[in-house]
Amino acid sequence: MAHVEQILDVPSTRKQFEEFPAFYRDEIAPYLRSLEIERRGAVTNIAILGASMGGLALAIVAFGPFDSANLQVAIVIGMIAVAACAFLLNRTRTVINDGLLSRVCAKMGFDYSAKFSRPAYFNEFQSLKLISNFNREHWEDEVIGSYRDINFKLCEAHLKKVTQGKNRSERTIFHGQLIVIGYPKEFFGKTILKRDLGILNRLNKPGSAYQNVGLASPDFEKAFEAWSTDQVEARDLLDPVVLERFQELDRLFAGSKLRTAFTNGELIIAMETGDALNMGSMFEPLERPDRVEAILKEFDLIFDLIDVAVSRVDRPIGSQFSVEHVRDAS
Repeated sequence: MAHVEQILDVPSTRKQFEEFPAFYRDEIAPYLRSLEIERRGAVTNIAILGASMGGLALAIVAFGPFDSANLQVAIVIGMIAVAACAFLLNRTRTVINDGLLSRVCAKMGFDYSAKFSRPAYFNEFQSLKLISNFNREHWEDEVIGSYRDINFKLCEAHLKKVTQGKNRSERTIFHGQLIVIGYPKEFFGKTILKRDLGILNRLNKPGSAYQNVGLASPDFEKAFEAWSTDQVEARDLLDPVVLERFQELDRLFAGSKLRTAFTNGELIIAMETGDALNMGSMFEPLERPDRVEAILKEFDLIFDLIDVAVSRVDRPIGSQFSVEHVRDAS
């Protein structure tokens, strides 16, 4: 059967995406095509493993070699089968996904790391209490680069709190993206914005050096609580236009529990977006443009975030601030 060329659609007119249709055709599609046999092999092996382990579990239940423990042994075998299948599938998926992301990032001039230890910039998120305490951590998909001459870093973190003992439990503390953006306006203190927790705001206070900041926007103050080490500087940083920008960010990433801080000349942002940079299912053919389109859409959102957070707007804004204002101004 003749190969049918599929055309990639870019998510916006940003210049970062201009060459991607040709790049997909010439480099990404052949790369994914070359790994299709590997994907099919992984899926087939999983099916064989699952069927054989499932058959063994059913045989144990049917023929009863372990007497009263038959059901328990069958359940254990089933759990082992599920874990083994997940491991095999994820191992292959990780190799393919990392290769895809590294190619996409390189095309845009960004540095990409698939796996790495806790990054140094995470210390600021933790010290400012943007992230709660945890004791299990997994880091992936770090991207470092520059967009419109604004330096940024981002990574995905999956942080958990695991309690041991008889009542062992596992709770996700944070699963999403951490973003660090160079801020163009000079400041010297630390100013933090978090979701308003009502009577629990005292527990959310970053430390004794911080004081609550009254915000100029009543609507914003209903949703967020602000603290700063410098009240005067904080009111200058959080002027009405900046507050409108954060309201737009909150709209763009609805449900992501946005929290942010101005610190050390940077704007740092934590958002519970889950695993955002991924290629999708392993149970469908690899050579599909929508796999790359989904990744580009995530980068388009990140560029929206940077534009909304820090890009200049050189014309008056006559209506409520939205991402279109900074897109139009670019």
